[in-house]
Amino acid sequence: MKFVTIAAMFLAPITLAVSAAPTLADEYNTNGRPSCLHLSSETTNNEDPSTAASLRKGQLYVKLNSAKNLSNKDWFGKSDPFVEMWLEKDYKQRSKDAKGQNPVYNQTFCFYVRAGQDKLYAKVVDKDTLNNDKIGDTSIPLSGVFVNGKEGPKNYDLTKWLGLSTNGQLNMDMQYTEDYGNNNN
Repeated sequence: MKFVTIAAMFLAPITLAVSAAPTLADEYNTNGRPSCLHLSSETTNNEDPSTAASLRKGQLYVKLNSAKNLSNKDWFGKSDPFVEMWLEKDYKQRSKDAKGQNPVYNQTFCFYVRAGQDKLYAKVVDKDTLNNDKIGDTSIPLSGVFVNGKEGPKNYDLTKWLGLSTNGQLNMDMQYTEDYGNNNN
C-alpha cells in the first residue's frame, strides 16, 4: 500500500478525468460511482471528534470551465495560462495549457477529501520557456458544496499578491459525494 501511495505522489500533477461534457463525473467505476484517485483514506488518531464538520471524507469533483479577464504576463505574444488546484500542497492537479486572456478549459478533476480539508486552492500561471509567471490565486471554502452537494457554475476572483485587486476570474462547478462508514469505494 505504501508503494502505491508513493507512486501516486510522483504521478500527482495529472488530470484524472478530462471531459467536454457538462456533467462533473462522467467516468464511473464498476460500482456505478464516479472514479476518483484515493491516495489515502486513513485519518490520524489525533482528530477531535467534536469537530464533525472537519471530519468529512469523500470525493470532490471540480469542473474547470473557463477563465476570463486574465492579466497578460507576456511581453511578446499571447498568454498561455494553466491552472493548478489542490487541497494539500503535496498533491496538485494541473489543467492543460490554454491560449489567451479568456481561455476555455472544460476539464474535470477529482480530489479525495480527507478529514480537515475544507478549502480548495487554485493558482493560475502563465507558462513561459524560462520562468512561469503567476497571474493570480484563490482560496475557495468548501462548506457550501459540503452542505448542498454541489455548487456552481460560479466565478471566483483571482487575487494579486496582497489580495487588494483581481487579475481575472475562474469559472468552476463543484460536486461533492460523501463517504459513509468504512466503505472504501
